[in-house]
Amino acid sequence: HLCGAGTDLALKSLRDVVQSGAVDGCVMATCCHGLCTWKDYVGRDCFLELFRGVGGVSTFAGSDFDQLRRWTSASVLEDSDHTRSAAVDDGDEHNIGVKSQNIYLVVKELGLACGGRGLGRACQRLIDYGRTEYIREHLFHSKGASPGKQDVSLCHYCSSDITPQNALIIAKRG
Repeated sequence: HLCGAGTDLALKSLRDVVQSGAVDGCVMATCCHGLCTWKDYVGRDCFLELFRGVGGVSTFAGSDFDQLRRWTSASVLEDSDHTRSAAVDDGDEHNIGVKSQNIYLVVKELGLACGGRGLGRACQRLIDYGRTEYIREHLFHSKGASPGKQDVSLCHYCSSDITPQNALIIAKRG
C-alpha cells in the first residue's frame, strides 16, 4: 500500500534493483492520488504523449496535473457530500482540503453522466495508467517484446463499495 507519491518514489527506487535482476515483480496498491506531485510522478512522459495525441494539447504541465489530482478526491465522496469539503480537517493524514463543490460544478457544466465519483475514479485511473506505462517502459519489459506483451496490469482488488481506493498494479518480468 503506497500513498500518493509513495508509489512513484517506490517505482523509481526499483529501477536499478530490477535491472540487476534481483527483483522479478511487484504488487502495489495505490491510494491518495490527491497527494501525488508532478515532480515525483513517473508517468509524465506518458501524459505528455497521451494528451498531445488524443487531446491535441501542446503541453501538459504541473498545473494541469495538480487539477487532475485534485479531481481524484471526488471518488471518495458520496454524491450527497458534494456541498461540503472533500476532506474535513479531522487530523486525517490523507486530508487534501479540496472543495468537492467545485468538482461537482465541473461535472454539471460538462454534463458528465459519470458524476463526480466517476470523474474522480477516471482521474485516479489516468494517474495509475501513467504508472503502468512507466513500468512497461523502464522496469518489467522483455527484450524484443511488443508493447502489449509485458505482464503489467491494473486491477481492482475489492469492490468500490468497500473502498474507492481499490487499485492494484501488478507487474512481473516478462
